Amino acid sequence: MLFTMHFGGILELMPKTARRRPSFLVILGILFFLVLILWNFRANIFFGGYDIVAAQQGLVKHEKIVEVVFANTESVLTAPAEGQVILPQEEGRRFARGEVIAKIIPTGVDHGDTKEEITLQAPNAGLFYASYDNLEHIITPENLMNMDLNGLLTQISNTVTFSIDQNVPVSKHSPIGKIVNNLYPTWMFVHLDNSAEMVKDDTIRVIVGDYEYNGTVMKVVQQPQGAIIRFTQYVRGSTEARTGAVTWIVKSPTRGMVVPSSALAIQGEEQGVYVAEEGLIRFRSVKVLDDNGTFANVQGIREGDKVISNPKQKV
Repeated sequence: MLFTMHFGGILELMPKTARRRPSFLVILGILFFLVLILWNFRANIFFGGYDIVAAQQGLVKHEKIVEVVFANTESVLTAPAEGQVILPQEEGRRFARGEVIAKIIPTGVDHGDTKEEITLQAPNAGLFYASYDNLEHIITPENLMNMDLNGLLTQISNTVTFSIDQNVPVSKHSPIGKIVNNLYPTWMFVHLDNSAEMVKDDTIRVIVGDYEYNGTVMKVVQQPQGAIIRFTQYVRGSTEARTGAVTWIVKSPTRGMVVPSSALAIQGEEQGVYVAEEGLIRFRSVKVLDDNGTFANVQGIREGDKVISNPKQKV
């Protein structure tokens, strides 16, 4: 309220002047600003409860990691005399049959004062390793096929790998390493669970390190559950690590438009995916060409389409 003074000296209360109304342009500007905010954050507003991925070209693989035991054709080499051993510097070097692998400088009483070197020649062609585990004559291809596997494989758990210290003399007939015939194929026992199956005489493919190998299923066993595989060649790294994990290619991969398997949904009698576009979610029918449980290869959508990967959260 405002107070006014009349000429008679009397104060009179008068109503306050009304406030000015906002102009139409100001209201229009505010509305435009709100629309701009909604547009910029439309994905979070409309799709906040969903995960969105872009469909893209790729491979759907069918692979399984399995535990294995390798068996090669190995021969343990022993020192022909007591003495200081001089071994090759390169581990896994290939030697021809009869080629000198190591030299021994005698130190035992059997040689008196003579220090003439004694040479150790390769009994057969192969790769020489100065390390050994005393399983060279136990874990063999023949034993995998013919012996009790439970008893055979139990011996691996307590295995200790030995290696020669060239600064310490060795006794006569003590092991100094082994030679592996890499012209003979590697064999393998693979542990399997109830979700994996191999059939005798089938050809399988595995990835060991950076290499892929083919093998044949020679025998399927129940105790322990698994299969015995014979490869077509020597497997690199199978000597350095007698046990380990390899990748079994259960089925050949397929190439195409890949989306997460969780994106697949059913609407009525059609299978498809939900695609986010223009602020809306639309169901699009697709044909599933392949599915490994994690990714699916589908036809019916384009590369870059934004697919809802978790439609079961109620589209």
